[in-house]
Amino acid sequence: MAFTREDAEAYLAANEAHIDRLRKTITNLTTVRQVLYFTERLEQMKVEDIASATKEWTMEAEAFLTTISIAYGRLFSESKGARVLKKKLVPKNFLAAHDEVIELRNERYAHHGDHKSTGPELECLVGEHEVHVRLHWRSNFPNGTPANWKELFLWWDVFLKDSFLKQLTYLSKTSGKNWPEFEPEMVFRAVHEGQGDDRGLPPLLEHLGRLSDST
Repeated sequence: MAFTREDAEAYLAANEAHIDRLRKTITNLTTVRQVLYFTERLEQMKVEDIASATKEWTMEAEAFLTTISIAYGRLFSESKGARVLKKKLVPKNFLAAHDEVIELRNERYAHHGDHKSTGPELECLVGEHEVHVRLHWRSNFPNGTPANWKELFLWWDVFLKDSFLKQLTYLSKTSGKNWPEFEPEMVFRAVHEGQGDDRGLPPLLEHLGRLSDST
C-alpha cells in the first residue's frame, strides 16, 4: 500500500509533542550560534591600546555586547517558543562567566540598572552666577571577548547539539520510523517586508509532499 499524505499527517500528529521539542531545541541552538557569531565579531575588534578607541569603536563594541548579553539571557527566560534552560546545567567552572553575562544583561543592557561598569556623569562647574555642565559617559567593558565567555558559549553549543541528536535517537526508537542523525546546521532565509502577513513569515515549503516512506 502506498504511503499517502494522510499517513504522513497522522504520523506527524502522533509525534507532535516530540517534534515540538526538537523545534524548541533548535530555537535555543540558533540563539547560541548567534551569540557565538557576535562573540567572534567582538573578538575581532580587540585593539592593542584601549585608550586609543574611538567613539565609533566604542559604539560598535556596545552593540555586540548588547546582542550577546540579551540573546544569552533569552535562553534562561520564560518563553513560549523554546525550552527554558536552567542555571543548574552550567558546569561549575563556567558559573562565573554565566553570572557575569547575565548581570550585564539585567543591569546594563536590558534595563537601566546600576551596573558598576557604566554610567553617565555630570560635571558641574559652579561659578558665582552660573553653573556650566559638562556631560560624560564612562564605560568599562572587555577589549575583545573574554576567553571564559567563549568557552561557556561553546559548551552550550555542544550541549544543545547533543540534546538534539538524543531526541532524534528517541524518535527512531519510539515512533516506528528512522530519524537519521545529522549535523544541525540551520539554513538562514531572510524574508523581505511584505512577503508575510502582518510582517509574519510566509508559509515554508510544503514539507508533507516531500516525505517518503523511510521504513
